[in-house]
Order: sequence, then structure tokens, then C-alpha cells
Amino acid sequence: MKPPATTQSNAPASTRRSFLQWLGTGTVLSLAAAAACASPPHLRGRPAPDGGKDAGPDADADARPDAVTDAATDGHADAPDGSVAEYPFTPGSITDDPLFRRWPERTIDLQDLESILQDWRLTVDGMVETPRTFRFDELVDLARVNFVMDFHCVEGWSILDVPWNGLHMSTLWELVRPRPEATHATFHTIGGTYNESLPLAITTEPHSLLAYGIAGHTIPLKHGFPLRLVIPRLLAYKSAKYVQRIELTDHPVNGFWVARGYPYDAPVPAARLREGKY
Repeated sequence: MKPPATTQSNAPASTRRSFLQWLGTGTVLSLAAAAACASPPHLRGRPAPDGGKDAGPDADADARPDAVTDAATDGHADAPDGSVAEYPFTPGSITDDPLFRRWPERTIDLQDLESILQDWRLTVDGMVETPRTFRFDELVDLARVNFVMDFHCVEGWSILDVPWNGLHMSTLWELVRPRPEATHATFHTIGGTYNESLPLAITTEPHSLLAYGIAGHTIPLKHGFPLRLVIPRLLAYKSAKYVQRIELTDHPVNGFWVARGYPYDAPVPAARLREGKY
């Protein structure tokens, strides 16, 4: 269960540095700026602009139909197979990139930033032979994949050619060794609100990713820092933000949005998919 070899690269060793030192002061400042612009309380979706029904899991309160963007026009080069040209992963977010200025967001976690930087761990457990816990720098030290993939919201807008950086989930499965009876993975998020669930088979598809970066920089807080699930062929509400635990089970779990009436399977309509971008 390995991702395509052409998309892998090796991250620089960083295990001797603390998480806070590894990210650096610049990241703390940039993430604090992102949080300061977010109005919702801890992990809560914003109401619709008219005060009525929640507008959906992926949209910002001021999202407009023109929110569709093509990152390629902003200088993000991509290869024909969807991989990104090799470049180093550099700590620190890039919230000033044009891609983020046109990318609505709905679920924002207003966690204490220092607590995230110092204490966050990813736990992988449940129906596995060898449960593991990873620091952020340990995840970055694993084989990295760079994918340029489209990101589709249930509300109809899309962000094209997002240059994700992260690790293919098969890399984790090789380390924890799922037990034969495991059929699904539940992604638990910081605060426990926006959990999601996927069949284990989907997590091993070629472009299923645990993303910690975009375009070679730390993923911004409002887009899921420190770790988010990315499944390009599924609608974005299945790509849970703020992942801190992955639990393998023998059954599906209805996550936050599914429990509120959204489909569990959530495939992107075929007419919205671009070849090589999902």
C-alpha cells in the first residue's frame, strides 16, 4: 500500500529539535494573525449570512461564486501526474498567497496556539498491531508526497491546483499494521467536534493525503494546522481539519456533517472533476 514513487521526497531530519523551535517564532505570529481574523468560537461553524440555516461545512460567511481560483496562474507549477516539482518544506505559513485570499473557510479552531505548538501529537490506534504517537517533526521526517490537486466544496465552489505537502496514509499503515478486521478509519479532531470517517480502502488510494503543508510551507491554522485530511475526489467536508488521532475500526462512524444530513460517501460530481486532479 505505497503511494506512487514519483511523488515522494525525503524531509530534512528534525527530531533533535523541539516542535516550537522547529516551527519558529514567525509561524506563531502568522498563525496568531490568522486566528485573530476568525470570528467563530472554538470549532464552530458560522451561521448563514441571513441568520438562517448553516450555509454548509466549507464556506465562509462571505463566500461568493467567484471564489473559484486557479493556483497555476499564481505561479504554482505542477507536473503532468499531479506531483509538485521538488522543493524543501519550510516551517511557517504563507497566508498572504493569492490562493488563500480566495479560499473560503468555515470551520476554524481557535485553540491556544502555544498549546498546539508544544503539545500536539498524532495518535494512530484502534485495530492496529502497533499503536503509535507522532510529534509534528516526526511526521515531517517521514517520506513526503507533494500533490497538486483540486479541492471541491459541497456548495459548488472549487479551489483548483492546490499544492499540498504531506504523507500518504499508507506510510502510517505500514508502521502501525492494521489488523485484518479493520475496515474504516475515524479521524478525531482537536476539540472532538469535526470528526470524520472513511473506509480504509479510500485512505490507500493514490492521492489520499494527510497534509501538513501547502506550497512548501506550514498549512495555515484556518485551513487545518497542524494536520488535515485531504481526499481530492470527495467533497471537502470529508477532509477533516485539525486531526490529532486516527482510530481504525470495524465499522463506519457518522462524523459531524454526516450526522447533520450530508452523505457519508460524498463523491465530487463527475462534471466537476478534472483529469489528474483528484
